[in-house]
Amino acid sequence: APAAAPAAAPAATEGYGPGDVNPELVLQAIEAVTQALAESKEAKKLEAEEVREDLELRKRLEAFTAEKGAETVRQELGNASKILRRLSEDILNVKLHAMRREVLERTVGESLFFTFEEAGFQECSTETGQVLRWAGPDCSERLKVSRRKEVLHEVQRAADLCLDPDTMSFDQVSEMVSKGRTLPGILQIDDKVEKPLPAKDSALERPKKPWEK
Repeated sequence: APAAAPAAAPAATEGYGPGDVNPELVLQAIEAVTQALAESKEAKKLEAEEVREDLELRKRLEAFTAEKGAETVRQELGNASKILRRLSEDILNVKLHAMRREVLERTVGESLFFTFEEAGFQECSTETGQVLRWAGPDCSERLKVSRRKEVLHEVQRAADLCLDPDTMSFDQVSEMVSKGRTLPGILQIDDKVEKPLPAKDSALERPKKPWEK
């Protein structure tokens, strides 16, 4: 006798009716996706724009380095720039939206918390302890993508200035130059010609060929 046909698998929607979907949750999900796409487009647009300098934040970072010493804060500034860069490149990374205070104290030190506050983080209490929570890009002007890039630029600059130029490899220098970062010991690389030099006639005579006299 022929084998019986296998029973049909239940439909994925079996047991669910139109009334089981909460319209408010659907609207919230659509709004969240729309906002995420808008933020992604804004980040890509600003990627090609020149980052503005924050001289006030630069002064605070310079004072911080001068007080503690470049060798002491080199790792802390480097860690801070890595965290801010990760958030700048991936604003949807929720793991970076709320960071435990004790972890940041070990990685960057409490003295550098002001850089995260400038980038839009606020310290608050949770059930698991104190955290620095990112307020989001739409709370105020200072928290937008462009502001995060400014803070990242200044923190990265401060970290680069703490590097020892005598121990840097050629690959490190090449990477920093390609990304427009500040080289330690060099204020600015300027390869532009201010005024083109006029061409001069050569003083060398053309060698005569054998048949020329």
